[in-house]
Formats: sequence, C-alpha cells, structure tokens
Amino acid sequence: MDMKRRTILKAGIAGGAVLAMPAVLRAASAVDLTVISGSPTKHVISSAGVEPWMKKVTELVGDAVNFKYFPAGQLAPLKGLLDAVSGGLADAAPIPVGYSSDKMPLNGVTMLPGLGQSAKDVIMAYDKVLQSELMMSEYQKNKLVPNWNLAFPPYQYVATDGPVKTLDGFKGKVIRTAGGSTNLAIQALGASPVDVAAGDIYVAMQRGTVNATMSSYLTIDGYGIAELCKAASDNGSFGNFSNVFCFNETKWKSIPKEIQDSMVEAGKWTEENIAKDMQESNDALTKKFADGGMEIYSFPDDQLKLIDEKMKSVQEEWVTRLTARGIPADKALEAYSSALGA
Repeated sequence: MDMKRRTILKAGIAGGAVLAMPAVLRAASAVDLTVISGSPTKHVISSAGVEPWMKKVTELVGDAVNFKYFPAGQLAPLKGLLDAVSGGLADAAPIPVGYSSDKMPLNGVTMLPGLGQSAKDVIMAYDKVLQSELMMSEYQKNKLVPNWNLAFPPYQYVATDGPVKTLDGFKGKVIRTAGGSTNLAIQALGASPVDVAAGDIYVAMQRGTVNATMSSYLTIDGYGIAELCKAASDNGSFGNFSNVFCFNETKWKSIPKEIQDSMVEAGKWTEENIAKDMQESNDALTKKFADGGMEIYSFPDDQLKLIDEKMKSVQEEWVTRLTARGIPADKALEAYSSALGA
C-alpha cells in the first residue's frame, strides 16, 4: 500500500494498526485532510477531542482519509483558527466560539453564565440548537460546516492572591477573560476584565497583569498555571467556552457522502466521549489541586444567590446589546435555555 495513503495521526493508532476500508468506500478516492488546532497536545481539546475524533474516523473508514495534523498553533493561533479554515489554509479545526463572537455573535450564547451545570449539559444542548437555521446561518456566512462541539464544566474563579467568598470581594480585581459575555460577567461582579489569550494566561498571572481568571479546571491544568494559583471556587457558574470542530465548506462538499456520514458519526461519538472525559477530569483535578495546596472553596449560599442574580443580569444585557444591533439574541437564548431544560 502506498505509504502516502496511510493515515497520519499525531496521537497514533494503538498498536499501529489501520483497519480495513469498508467495501462501500473502496471505490472512493482518498481524502487528504489538513487538521489544525491552537491547543497543546496535552490540552483536553486535543487529547480528548481532535485526536480521538481522527482515530474514530480511521476506525470507520480506514485509509479513505489521510490526516495531516498540526496542533499547538503550528499553522494558526487560537484566535486565527476561524480565518484559517474559512480561508482554506486548513481543512478543519476546533473553532473557539468565544474568540469569534464578532463574526458569530448568536453562537456566543453558550458562553453566558448561569446556564448549564456540567460540560455534558452544554455540549448536548448546543448540539441541539447548532443545527437550527438561526445558529447555522452564522457558520454558513463564514463558509464553515460544524461537525461536533466541545464545552468545559462551568467556569470558576481561580486566583493567585487567595479566595474571594463574597460578592463585594470581587471589587477591584483584575480578571483574565477570553472575551464575549465573560467580559459582562466580570463587570457585573464589579471587577475589571482583561482580554488574554489562553496561551498567554501564565505570563499574565506571573507578572501580575491579572489577579485571577474565570476558567475551567481543565484549562488551568492544560496551560500549567495551577502552580501560580492559591485558590479556586467550585460552585460558581461564570460562563463557559465552546469550541466547534468545523470544516471548510468547499472542502466538506468535496468529500464523498459515505465518508461524510462516517465523520458525522465520529462527531456524535466524540461529543459523548468528551462530555464523560470532562467530568472525570474535573473531579480528578479538584483533588489534584487540593493535594497541591490550592484552596478549593464554595461560595456561601447567601453570596452565591447574590452572584447568580448578577449572572442573570448578564444574560439580559447580552440580549439587549445584540437586539440593539438587529441580532435576534432573544430567540437564541430562548432556544438554548429550552435545550438545557432551564
């Protein structure tokens, strides 16, 4: 077999084995697919998302797809992934929705605080609404075809200078944000948001540019910043961050239907797999951080109620701002809340 036709996976296929191509695909031309990611290989987006998806596709179609994989921002940084795929530099990538809110504002609904209690809640709810005309139109405008989505457990407050246990305690804090509605959440708490890309959080916290970040435990661990942090909340809901693995529209249309179907199947499998992985990892990291000396704490009930009221106001402000621009944010929030059962 021509070695150029073999699947190239950064993670590799267990034992080096490549399954035989199903009969229905044998007549199909091999598909060369350039996949990029802005995250390190150890980060959950890569290790539990992109790489398992590629492996699953290979299990389903064998050598019908030849992957060329460039992780860790080798071809484009996190904030450049949408343009890289839309413009054809790469064929597919996990697009960070929060970094693309200027081009896909309605899909930023997944970042709103106070919606969803787990990664699984968000992933499955977003999967339901993503196929709607309302949400899909934003991907179509950017020449993207969504395949699967990934979301983190609800964001927590993670700080270098100790815990904040009251609403008033947030005043004067300078907190890293990934942009979008997380900015509104931080402002609602009385703190100041600073837009810092995930890969730059360590330096920003080390230098004291920010006191804290609103992030998932997996992001904290993935970028090695736990060593700088003294405390983290465990019962907040300060937003989320979704990534949607997308294809370049032209490339997707060139892929044979049978292979498209297998890629969709692999996408559904990935969503279920990563939701389970996220919860297990979050539980393990809670213990790891505590054992490492970080204070893991819960907001008292009375303060959590006050904080949640502020987060509710963020949802309302998000709708008001987008509606003023002629964007039907109320419909997006209603659809997403309904999918969550909220």
